[in-house]
Amino acid sequence: MVRLDSRALFFVIVTLSLVSPAVVFLLVGLALCGQIGLVLLSVLASATTSGQPSDGRPSHARGPARFSVHIATYCEPAPLVTRTLLALSEQTDAPEFEVIVLHNNTADPAQWRPVQELCQRLGRRFRFFHEDNVAGAKAGALNIALARTDPEATHVVVLDADYEASPGFLALAAEEIARSDDDFIQFPQAYRNTAEPARGISLELADYFLRHARQADGAGAMLLTGTLSVIRRDALVEAGGWNDKTLTEDAELGLRLRRRGYRGRFVDRVVGRGIMPLDMSGLASQRYRWASGNVRTAMKGFSGLSLRSALHVLSQLTAWANFGLPLSAGLIGGGLALSLGFQGDSVRPMISFSGVGILLVYLSSTLPLFVSTARREGANRPTILAALAARVSLLAPSALGTIDALLGLQRGFRRTPKDGCEASKGVGAVLPAMAVGGVLLLLVPGLPISGLVGGALLALPYPLSLSTQARLAAYRASLRAS
Repeated sequence: MVRLDSRALFFVIVTLSLVSPAVVFLLVGLALCGQIGLVLLSVLASATTSGQPSDGRPSHARGPARFSVHIATYCEPAPLVTRTLLALSEQTDAPEFEVIVLHNNTADPAQWRPVQELCQRLGRRFRFFHEDNVAGAKAGALNIALARTDPEATHVVVLDADYEASPGFLALAAEEIARSDDDFIQFPQAYRNTAEPARGISLELADYFLRHARQADGAGAMLLTGTLSVIRRDALVEAGGWNDKTLTEDAELGLRLRRRGYRGRFVDRVVGRGIMPLDMSGLASQRYRWASGNVRTAMKGFSGLSLRSALHVLSQLTAWANFGLPLSAGLIGGGLALSLGFQGDSVRPMISFSGVGILLVYLSSTLPLFVSTARREGANRPTILAALAARVSLLAPSALGTIDALLGLQRGFRRTPKDGCEASKGVGAVLPAMAVGGVLLLLVPGLPISGLVGGALLALPYPLSLSTQARLAAYRASLRAS
């Protein structure tokens, strides 16, 4: 059975605009209502947070923390993983801990032998495993690591292979656990080498923690975000471990823990830095994964949560979602019908609604980012503009991921390359095609004003993606230099 995906749906909507604009008008209206719903959700989440970080519950003195740090790595450059392990070996005032490196599905010994040898040199704390035929991507590897965890470990720490932890990371994690009775804590993601011109992209990525994570923590509803996560081991086991059937195993686990009554907290301290995606392809693939995986997680429901908690959980899970795809298809299809003389009077309202919807997608995505970025210390005008350019460049993969999730589809997990040699110089075919469609719309006689605005907005992501790609190229150069 052939299933409709987001790209096929786009062409179906364009075609229907020529023969049945009433059906497309209904689809466009639903998409516009969906986008309005996302805006209202964001406003309600902002209005129902306490504005103060949660302090956790009084500790019940379960004994000192003992950590098992899990690093799942697949086809990563050996020097990258080496830096991560060396940073862990230099932890100061840390409690007892072990490090499990689960190197999986990597055929080239040059990528994993040096890591294995380093673990041997670093001593008994560092345990290396090389496994082939591991199913379930990162989640599958983490489940293997969980099964091999020291029985004495009280907490599992998840660290991405490219993240260099600060020397005091584990000590701070132990301190935070000791002062509260939370079952998991989450630290923010941050990136190294983020001086100009990459700072704007870094701030775009940090926006989730600046807004959604802080708001969710103020409401006691924080989820997990995949790295620099500290989870009570018995809670992780009771919840069933990691789900290898989702693209966002971190958020999905956070929701399961919440639904079972476990408590979590956001600790707004930078304790490690990783590497940003190195090109537009990696950035877009990551954003698609976040949008699609989180929307599918949200579709599982929120039973067991209070209304306030469910509101903030849903706000986190839809942080990257938008309904721009059916709105763009309705606008392009309506413009095509109008230019060909088909259904002229019938398609004008559809074009107007589509244009308004696209404008709403832009405003709801960029205005909060502008406000949060402008408040950041040291954020100048070029930095703010770079952050906004990156956000606009990523609206299309977010839209594709949102619709695929709603259609019940899930593409395979794609690793985000962290080796500059794998970086692409192009931006893919979607954004140039959107730009062409947007420019052609501007040439259609009699197009409503909102349609003209929508056409201009459709053309905008492509040139902005080129500027973002150039900044990522400079970022790659800075990594090579360091």
